[in-house]
Amino acid sequence: MPVRFLSPSLGGSSGPLKAHGWEVGVAFRHLGADQWFVGTDVRESAAPFGQPLFLNIDSLDVNVSYGVSDRVSLTLTVPFSRGTHSRFYADGIRHKVKAAGLGDVSLVGNVWLRSPAKHPNGNVAVGLGLKTPSGDNGVVDDFFQANGSAIQSPVDQSIQLGDGGLGIVLQAQAFQKLSNRASAYFYGWYLLTPRQQTAVPSPLPGVPLSVPDVYSIRPGLTYALRPKQGISASLGTRVDGIPVRDLVGGSNGFRRPGYSLYLDPGLAIARHRGTWTLNVPLRVHANFKRSLIDVQEGAPGGGDLAKYLILVGYSLRF
Repeated sequence: MPVRFLSPSLGGSSGPLKAHGWEVGVAFRHLGADQWFVGTDVRESAAPFGQPLFLNIDSLDVNVSYGVSDRVSLTLTVPFSRGTHSRFYADGIRHKVKAAGLGDVSLVGNVWLRSPAKHPNGNVAVGLGLKTPSGDNGVVDDFFQANGSAIQSPVDQSIQLGDGGLGIVLQAQAFQKLSNRASAYFYGWYLLTPRQQTAVPSPLPGVPLSVPDVYSIRPGLTYALRPKQGISASLGTRVDGIPVRDLVGGSNGFRRPGYSLYLDPGLAIARHRGTWTLNVPLRVHANFKRSLIDVQEGAPGGGDLAKYLILVGYSLRF
């Protein structure tokens, strides 16, 4: 599933920004997948030519946030990624294709519903923004035919740099202090994409790539292990997915809908104005659903899913 990587990684947020304050950060994600899912089962025999696929994506988000006031902030996210997709082709040999470069830039406004100064122990924020189609959604590379000759075709949707559509970002986050050391958090976002499909061809003849909605939900708990040293740990769950049907617009075209449920442990170290975060979500359940095209064609659907993710971030406020 081409789930786009969006920061932050730990607890959904590093808290409200002060008026006219700035925060800059970088967040890295590594995703590797080598298991072909159909529904909730691993079924390698259903993969192309009955052989496993190897998918690796390294993403880097650069974020700049500005506090318009103590309750309102704006965040610009500039993503970059490099992905490789390895599988067997009609010539009977495993080949690898790749895509690298700028992804889909987004700008999101965030509003805390209560005054952070009066409610430092708990608050709720909602956000609204735009995701631009700045990333190339039609990257091509060499694909090999049965006679061994190579032709230029679009790489797999999972490693394309963008989805080809303008998107509306809806997000919410919250935190609540439970004790001197423990807090609960929630972070969720939904990417709404009105465009139904692009002109980029998919692996299915005559079927273009879809522009799917994407979502992520992350509730959990944080605990201050060593408050004076700024060391805390978190444990939560994470659900990343693509729906079968979009909220707005059509849902035809080639897409790989489904979701992955992860157990999401994390560690954070805060030093002065800077914060390091590390999360390693571990997959505990997955469901790769059939798309509308799969149902129409009588196909089982399916695709690769990651066993785990590695997320590393650093942010600095000034």
